[in-house]
Amino acid sequence: MNAEQPNERSQPTGYRGHDVVDPSHRLIGTISDVVYGDDGGPQWAVVDLGLLRSSHYLPIGAGYMSDTGEFVVPYEKRVVKAAPKADRSHLVDRPTREQLERHYEI
Repeated sequence: MNAEQPNERSQPTGYRGHDVVDPSHRLIGTISDVVYGDDGGPQWAVVDLGLLRSSHYLPIGAGYMSDTGEFVVPYEKRVVKAAPKADRSHLVDRPTREQLERHYEI
């Protein structure tokens, strides 16, 4: 939870199937999978950007679940689309993680 907006943020019980939207609530895509870290916590969402489009990684920690069930992130669709693509295994190895951290400036 983020102390800046405590009423707007809630701890989700699941991410898969939720729409991902930008701060203006424009649709980015849908979460199809979650990649967990060594500590067992969710780290990356695999976001499907649309039919016949590739999936991309998005940092779970950057967003929050709205009261309406949308996962709101501080990125526009073009930023997510330019992120490293998710491979079929949905495993994030060290080089991919480093690319993601640079891309999302985290």
